Amino acid sequence: MKHQTAAEILVALALSAFLFTPSVSAEESLYDRLGGYDGISAVVDDFAGKLFDDPVVGARFFGMSDDSRENFRQMNKNLVCAATGGDCKIISRSAAVTHGGLGIKASEFEIVAQHLTDTLNDFEVPQKEQDDLMAIIATLRPDIVEVED
Repeated sequence: MKHQTAAEILVALALSAFLFTPSVSAEESLYDRLGGYDGISAVVDDFAGKLFDDPVVGARFFGMSDDSRENFRQMNKNLVCAATGGDCKIISRSAAVTHGGLGIKASEFEIVAQHLTDTLNDFEVPQKEQDDLMAIIATLRPDIVEVED
């Protein structure tokens, strides 16, 4: 079902919660440096809108109801929250399960990553926090991309 595959791109990006182990130090968590839940929520809302409207990856979201899109946003807010050191509960499947068999292309992954970068820039997120978040996202690529194009 195509509307499910659309949600799965962003879900997998955020599923890095399972792959990210925050370091134990006096440094503030990435979650806190991103503005906590409210900051992450605002970024995910904007980012999801960019994905839904994209002429290439947006096709994967075709047919999603408003309710399904809101669920997609909430799953990803929770995932990013957990992946960056927050205490949110993960409410989705692993990136490998979510994306398995969808034939997601490397170019689609790059489009999604660019939308995330653009959103972080729009919100004036400092470069260190962007780099830290994108490093988490990069670990998901092998579980998402099935077609190198």
